Amino acid sequence: MKPEIKKKDTYFFDLDKTIWNWDKTIIGAEDLIDTLREKDKKIRFHTDNNILSRKGYAQKLSSMNIPVEKDDIITSGYVAAQVLADENVKQVYAIGEKGLIDELEEEDIEISQNADIVVAGLDRQFNYEKLRKAMKILQEDGELYICSTEKVFRKTNSKQPHQEPFNKALRTYADNVRLVGKPSEEFRDEFRNYFTYVPTGSLFIGDRLADIKTGNELGMKTGAVMSGDITRQKIAKAEEKKQPDFGLSNLNRLKRKLI
Repeated sequence: MKPEIKKKDTYFFDLDKTIWNWDKTIIGAEDLIDTLREKDKKIRFHTDNNILSRKGYAQKLSSMNIPVEKDDIITSGYVAAQVLADENVKQVYAIGEKGLIDELEEEDIEISQNADIVVAGLDRQFNYEKLRKAMKILQEDGELYICSTEKVFRKTNSKQPHQEPFNKALRTYADNVRLVGKPSEEFRDEFRNYFTYVPTGSLFIGDRLADIKTGNELGMKTGAVMSGDITRQKIAKAEEKKQPDFGLSNLNRLKRKLI
């Protein structure tokens, strides 16, 4: 690892499969963050999972001995809400859970079947009726906003479908599709507006090639942890924009390299 990696002031961590497997932190996560904070490093988080809002994630992390504030976290649901608000959109049909709905409603965006935009996040209650309602909107020249392309939602003892399988069903009817999650331009633009940081003094860490591409295009050094989707084989085959500055098997190794 290059020596300058150790000199970073701000660390941006993905959540799913990087910090936790939803119901339990990954070994080394709490210790690494505690150590970084002891050295006065800033810790921030990013995620495409919208089961919870930023406030909900702050509460969940804090309950797992990683105390954070709402403003330390950005989600693609928040990004979607900001993009829609900036475009003066007043109503959408949302497929998603409480976290996505909360972020939309915080921007006074009404959830309605009469909208001409469908916003899709991870929805563990996705069903035929929701698809039917979305189909009606999309076949009438509606737009589809996608919050994530993740395929696997992992808990400690199980794997479940993430959002991408549902995206494929929705794309069947959509001519106008817009990704607002990583690694989209929309996500990067809102990220820059949301956080105060110096790119050359920051490190962006995640478990997907989408994370690495996002960090690289934000001008940061990037680190890939092999606790999730990324493998050394995927890195070897990835295009240059998805190549991390370093890859590590777990966060314990990351701590030894950074501290």
